[in-house]
Amino acid sequence: MSSAEKKLVRLIDDDPMVLKAMKSVLVEEGFEVKTYLTAEDFLTEDANSILGCLVLDLRMPNINGLQLQKILKEREFHHPVIFLTAHGEVESAVLAMKMGAVDFLQKPVSPAKLVETIRKACKLDETEQWESQDKRIELLKKLSPREKDVIVKVLQGLSNREAGESLGISEKTIENHRNNAYRKLNVKSFKELQKKYSFHF
Repeated sequence: MSSAEKKLVRLIDDDPMVLKAMKSVLVEEGFEVKTYLTAEDFLTEDANSILGCLVLDLRMPNINGLQLQKILKEREFHHPVIFLTAHGEVESAVLAMKMGAVDFLQKPVSPAKLVETIRKACKLDETEQWESQDKRIELLKKLSPREKDVIVKVLQGLSNREAGESLGISEKTIENHRNNAYRKLNVKSFKELQKKYSFHF
């Protein structure tokens, strides 16, 4: 796997020996790997924009795997999630799958199975990201020229009043164009707009 093709594998497990063993296998296979001992560390440090996947233990202190999965869904973390489970946790793993996880691996997992599952997850992430880009491009085509002008000003951080002054139209008209553009682009906030569309302007 070349450096240009590298994907980030995020590993979360409260057992440092498990993390060390998995990281060693994955680095040897050409993956970039970040390890975390707690869900809290991951939530604080992760770079969500980097393609790849997340592998996490179902049982962790404080925030467990299922709780973290729910938080990530709320934060619009779109990368594939793979759960590590111990014997007897199959029911919880099935629940995780229903919540959007792409697979679960029962400990102890063989290196070959770990690599195979992660390769599939990373490929899925890459495919979904490209499909999402295509969908966003199609939505952008629905904007009128004036709505595009307004969105550019919004992404520049201008208020409705400042955007109106810049474009020579009223603040109320800016607000109307902004609301229409948000609806067409299927976003509900500036943060979501910035995350999904700043690259396109």
